[in-house]
Amino acid sequence: MNTKQLTYTKQTTKTVPQAAEALTEALKPKNFGVLNTVNVSKIIKEKLGKTVDEYLIMEVCNSKDADYALSKHKEIGLMLPCKIIVYKDKDKTLVSLYRPTEALKTLGFTDLDALAQEVEDKLEQAIDLVAT
Repeated sequence: MNTKQLTYTKQTTKTVPQAAEALTEALKPKNFGVLNTVNVSKIIKEKLGKTVDEYLIMEVCNSKDADYALSKHKEIGLMLPCKIIVYKDKDKTLVSLYRPTEALKTLGFTDLDALAQEVEDKLEQAIDLVAT
């Protein structure tokens, strides 16, 4: 499977911390919050003593949508919360979403297709704001 099909990725001129902050702010009007941010580069430095490019995994969620999806299928928790990564690759800062529509396909809950598309659209719009 093609990574481009699974993900939605945009480049930004912002630094990784600036992009993460801008994304946090862009998500709020869409009723998404950042539940957790995993600083992968910091963890690798602490655990392995190795310096790597900046890399954050942001776990984002719209509580209303999550509640609805969980009420239909408890197993949907396997793909929650949504993941957006903000990272440095060479001299570029990138923001990338694992598309909820693609994640949902692996579970086969077609009754949630419309919700997954709605969530994906909102997250892509937030990423687009960060990329400008």
